[in-house]
Amino acid sequence: VTIATNMAGRGTDIKLGGNPEFRARKKAGTDATPEEYRKVHEAELEKWQSDYDEVRSAGGLFVLGTERHESRRIDNQLRGRSGRQGDPGTSRFFISLDDELMRLFGENLKNLMQRFGFKPGEVIYHPWISKTIEKAQKRVEDRNFEIRKHLLEFDDVLNEQRNFIYTKRNEILSDSQISDRIVETALEIASNMADEYLEKKDKSGVAIKRLLEQLFEEFFYIPDIPAEEFAAKTESQLREYLSQAFRNEMEEKAKLIGHEYLNAFLRQEYINCIDSKWLDHLSALDALKEAVYLRAYSQKNPLTEYKLEGFQIFDEMLVAIRTEIAHKAMRVKIRTAPEHPHSAHGGGKPAMVASHAGMDQFAGVQARQPRQQASVLQSQPQARPGPGENQQIQVKRNEPKVGRNDPCPCGSGKKYKKCHGS
Repeated sequence: VTIATNMAGRGTDIKLGGNPEFRARKKAGTDATPEEYRKVHEAELEKWQSDYDEVRSAGGLFVLGTERHESRRIDNQLRGRSGRQGDPGTSRFFISLDDELMRLFGENLKNLMQRFGFKPGEVIYHPWISKTIEKAQKRVEDRNFEIRKHLLEFDDVLNEQRNFIYTKRNEILSDSQISDRIVETALEIASNMADEYLEKKDKSGVAIKRLLEQLFEEFFYIPDIPAEEFAAKTESQLREYLSQAFRNEMEEKAKLIGHEYLNAFLRQEYINCIDSKWLDHLSALDALKEAVYLRAYSQKNPLTEYKLEGFQIFDEMLVAIRTEIAHKAMRVKIRTAPEHPHSAHGGGKPAMVASHAGMDQFAGVQARQPRQQASVLQSQPQARPGPGENQQIQVKRNEPKVGRNDPCPCGSGKKYKKCHGS
C-alpha cells in the first residue's frame, strides 16, 4: 500500500510485484562483485515473477482517490498510474459533498441529496454525481483559463513596448550618425518654439525676445545675427536657419574631438538615458496595473484603460528620452586645454614651489612663522648669502618628532618612512 497525494507519481510506472533490480542491489550491497550481484539478481527475479503473477491475477494496481482535483488532467494522470504497459488495473475516487470543489461548483448537490432523504455518511453511486463533478471541474478550468488569458492580455501591452524599446536601443548601438538624430530632435523642439512665436508675433518685440530666451535656455544657443534680422525671417527661412545652425554646432564639436569620439559619447548617453527611463516606466506600469482595476466600479474596462494610459505613458517616455539627449548634446561645450602662461608670454620656466604643510616634522615651525617675516622675504627675493657667507638658522621644534616607523600624521595608516617621510 502506497499513500501519496494526487500529484505524486506523475510519469512513473509502478511495477507490479516490486522492483527486482532494486531488491538485488539492496541485498547484495555496494561492495558486491558483479558475479555476486548476478546471483542475487537471479534469485530476486524468480521471487518477483511469482509476486507479479499473484498481483496480476488479483486485478493489478488499484488506485484509490480521496478527492477530485480542480483539473481533470490531474485526475487522469493519477488514474493512469494503473493499467500500465498491458498490466490490469482499477481506479476509483471517493469524494465528499463538503469538499471545496463540490461546495463552490456543485450546484447545491448536498441540499438536493438531503431533500431525497439520504442520510449523512451514506455512500451514493449515481451517474448524476459523476456528471456534476465533471461540470464543476469544467467550470474551474474555464475560470482559470480566463484568468490566464486576462493576464496574458495585460502582458501583451508591456511586451509590445519592450520589443519597440529594445529595437530602438539596438539601432542606436549600431548607428554611426547619432548626431543626425540629435539635430532632428533639436529641430523639432525649436520648430514648436517657432510656431508659438509666429502665433504671437507682434511689433513690440516681446515674442522674438521670448523665442531667443527659450533657445538659450534649451540649447545655450545665441544667433549670430541681429535680433531684427532674425525676426524678419519667414517660417521656412527660420526653420532652415535653425537646422543649419544646429548642424554646424555638431560639426564643430566633431572637429574638436573627432567624429568617432563624439558618436561614442552620444551613444553612451543615449543608452544610459534609455535604461534609466525604461526602469521608471516599468514601475509606473506596475502602479497603473494595480490602480486600474478600481475603474471597473465606474463601468470601465480595466484592460482598455490600461492599454490607453500605458501607451500614453510610453509615448511620454520616448519624448522625454529624445528631449533629454538633445538638450545634453547641444548644451555640452568642448574646450581644449589652455596653454602654459610662460609659453604664451615667451618667458623662461616659472618658479616651482613644493609645499607640504602639516605633513612633516617642521610643520609646526612653518605654521607659526610671523606674517611679517613672510612679507620681508617676498619683498627681497634676490637677497641671498654670498659664497663665503654662512647663514646659521636655529630651528626650534614645537611639535614632537615623528619617527620613521611611527604612523604618518596624515592619517593614511602607513608608516611615516613609506608615506610623507620617503
